[in-house]
Amino acid sequence: MVARRVVAWHRKEQVVKWPVLSLVLLCAGIAHAGTVPMPKDWWKAPGSLASDDVRWRAEYLAQKEDANAFAADLQASQKSGKGMSYLDQGGVSPSWYQAPLQVQPFPGSYSTKLYDLAYSAFLQSHELQQAYRLAYTAVRLRPEDRQWRQRLIQVGTWLGQREEVLRQWHWLATHGDADAQGKAVSLALTLSRPDLVVQMLSVRARSGQLSNADWKSLIFAYGELGEPDKALEDVDAALKRSGPNRFLLAQKAYLSYQLGDIERSLRALESSTKLYGPDPERAIEEARLLSMQGKYRLAFAAMERALPKATLEDVPFWQLYAALAWELHNHSAAFHAEKTLYLLGAASQYDLQRLVSLSGEKQPEAALVVALHGWHRYHLPLFYFEALYYSATAHEWDVLGGLLRSVPANDHDGVRNYPAYWMALGQWANARGEYPLAGRAYAHVLQLQPDDMVAAGNLLWMLIDSGQVRTLRALLVNNAEQPEPVLRDAVLSALERLNLNRQALALATALPAAAPTERVAHLLNKASLWDGAGYPGLAWTLRRQGAWQSLQDLRVQARERAGHD
Repeated sequence: MVARRVVAWHRKEQVVKWPVLSLVLLCAGIAHAGTVPMPKDWWKAPGSLASDDVRWRAEYLAQKEDANAFAADLQASQKSGKGMSYLDQGGVSPSWYQAPLQVQPFPGSYSTKLYDLAYSAFLQSHELQQAYRLAYTAVRLRPEDRQWRQRLIQVGTWLGQREEVLRQWHWLATHGDADAQGKAVSLALTLSRPDLVVQMLSVRARSGQLSNADWKSLIFAYGELGEPDKALEDVDAALKRSGPNRFLLAQKAYLSYQLGDIERSLRALESSTKLYGPDPERAIEEARLLSMQGKYRLAFAAMERALPKATLEDVPFWQLYAALAWELHNHSAAFHAEKTLYLLGAASQYDLQRLVSLSGEKQPEAALVVALHGWHRYHLPLFYFEALYYSATAHEWDVLGGLLRSVPANDHDGVRNYPAYWMALGQWANARGEYPLAGRAYAHVLQLQPDDMVAAGNLLWMLIDSGQVRTLRALLVNNAEQPEPVLRDAVLSALERLNLNRQALALATALPAAAPTERVAHLLNKASLWDGAGYPGLAWTLRRQGAWQSLQDLRVQARERAGHD
């Protein structure tokens, strides 16, 4: 008898009408709302890549929590107006905002001794508004006196007079106080005064005197003013004056992209890679720009160059690398990246879908574990049906039964509306020897999808195994002479099971020539059919041919092994 093969149930061939055995579908063998037992520990669960990755995963999750907390704080700040141009907005002012004090300067001329004594007295008596008024008056009378400006900054800070404090820090910064500049820039950004930031930093930027932090502040300020082109001009001037700089090349790439100049952005990234070597972060940016132009092979090549430097912390790198590898049908690279993301616990829904597809053919146990993880995490029918299929393919019948039992009575996901559910039920019942239930399940598949040749084949094999001769004979009416190619093995075995040897022999003779690897099995099958038809001599001759062919095959294999050695 021809050996059966397990095939995917979603494949379709030409339409063949099969009589439905029963329209009454009784699933007595399947209880509801059960648990799904996990298969043997073939693959590690997410988050267990290696023993030393526990610390990394904890840090990764902590970073995600910090990012979520920052996003929530930013949203609250936007609602309150903190960090924005709050003087121009309606609604509630931030809690730290204090309205500017209306100050009337003290009358009379300035006296150093009197003013110093009065300032000390006001501070000791906690009359801060009077101390603020005194310092304000002194600055107006003696604008070059840095000490009084520092005093006005001190008292103004205590009273929440940030605009006045900014004015004093800005004056000190523009008059040579290096420490004042950093504080003025920080406060100007807080109070949404990008014009002051640009005024203080732009000249120094062009001469290449800014730190990376100051460059970030300057570029942000230009962005607030809607002038990224001017920021790019400052970056180009600094590069021209001071030579290549890794940080500035990255900023040039970013600003060029903001201006829509992808080619210029790519040139900056390529220059950085050429000078300083590839790294995952730059590779991601370069690959994304190339992908925008449809240059997927170049994008993947950029990722490949940085691959040796990619670590477990580079989750975005693995995500883009996997997507590009999948796009280019580089399945080995895609499998490596998707498996890494899965074991890190960082795989998305689409990563899991790709990993199931990539591992299913050669590693159905792995595909089953991933599909179960996707089902438990996302509760999408796609993963449920993949888990059904691979549990049957891997012969994990306990897992398959658990999945079938997990469907609640109300079936709110509607999985029983799909033929795949009933196909899985038929396979599970057939494996347990519950042939009536298997027959009803396969019949329901054919009722929902009459052209499903896989279900028809499974039904035939089940009837052959269970010895249901009468039903098998009824199914073969009008289907035995010219069966669909996918059903020929099953029909041939069914005819032999019914002792219809002449019909089986006619069908076997009409079959196309067997492939070299199947030639011996084809001869032995024919010999069995001729023997059953009453021609033992011819059967013996065919068996001798099969033995001779087997000997020739063994000699060819021996020569090939000798050649390799």
